Amino acid sequence: MPIPSKVRSVGIFLAIISVGGTLSSCQKKMSDVLVEKVIEQSTGKKVDVKSGGQDITIESEGKKIQIQANSSVWPSDMPAEVPNFSYGKIKAVTRSTMPEGKSWSVVFENVTGTVVKDYESKLKTSGFKTVSTTVTSDQGEGGTVSGTKEKLNVTLIVGSGSASLTVVKES
Repeated sequence: MPIPSKVRSVGIFLAIISVGGTLSSCQKKMSDVLVEKVIEQSTGKKVDVKSGGQDITIESEGKKIQIQANSSVWPSDMPAEVPNFSYGKIKAVTRSTMPEGKSWSVVFENVTGTVVKDYESKLKTSGFKTVSTTVTSDQGEGGTVSGTKEKLNVTLIVGSGSASLTVVKES
């Protein structure tokens, strides 16, 4: 089965970031230039990639994606209506800004407890309409909860000691 071009491009992108992380030139990191070329060839659009340490920013035509690996801080620009998820340790944060709105993705590790039910309760208390699915296994509780409130959409996915919280705020 052939791999879709976007999946292949993301794979190439991640490989270049991994391998090219130590390469640099006087003006712009060689790895940034290589990643820009791969994305530009895949999308046909001009992009600007900037990396520093474990942070990466990609900008193109009014769109911006910022990836903060090994971030341990709740995003300060997260909408105040979104309840803080405090059931594990933050591993990474990704922010996206597009004409249609903004989004945040926060990845957690060391997540334990009745997370899905507890976070659903927090969302309801904050005025969100929710839908959830809880799965219990020998590895503990997992599942999903999603909530909507006006132009905010929140989705939490939990399993095997990790969680991913995605928030989308439409313009």
